[in-house]
Amino acid sequence: MAFKIVSVLILASGLMMAQGRKGGGGNSNNMPDLPMSRPEPMDQLAQMLKLNHDQRKDVKGILDEAQKEVSPLRDSMAKSREQIGAVIEAGKSQDEIDQAVKNFSDLEAQVSAVEARAFTKIFSELEADQKASPQTLINTLMFMHEVFKRKNWNTQPSE
Repeated sequence: MAFKIVSVLILASGLMMAQGRKGGGGNSNNMPDLPMSRPEPMDQLAQMLKLNHDQRKDVKGILDEAQKEVSPLRDSMAKSREQIGAVIEAGKSQDEIDQAVKNFSDLEAQVSAVEARAFTKIFSELEADQKASPQTLINTLMFMHEVFKRKNWNTQPSE
């Protein structure tokens, strides 16, 4: 079940990434593209959820704690990906390949569990009007999945 949830989140994030920054329009006036400055992830989250000052501080603390749990898992996932490649490259049996993939999937599920726990803690901090939009909450969960892919959740991804 966790694997299905992870798969859906990865697919959704992939689709969002495919949109790119420009959205599909184009630059028809022959002006050079200027880099768009994006707000920091905490600012984006605060805006999405309409957080007040105290909530913002609490949410930052929740995400900082979640990052501490996720960081070693991300390191293990990188090693696990390498292990999958090594097993395939060495021509190992399908059972050994399956085990390497399962090990990676287990780590991914653990990261998803940390994200979900952080989300539920954040959700408990929200007022009723902040919980009213299911789409905002879904977007928040997907956003959290993306930021925890980074070494530090509150930094912009490198281009």
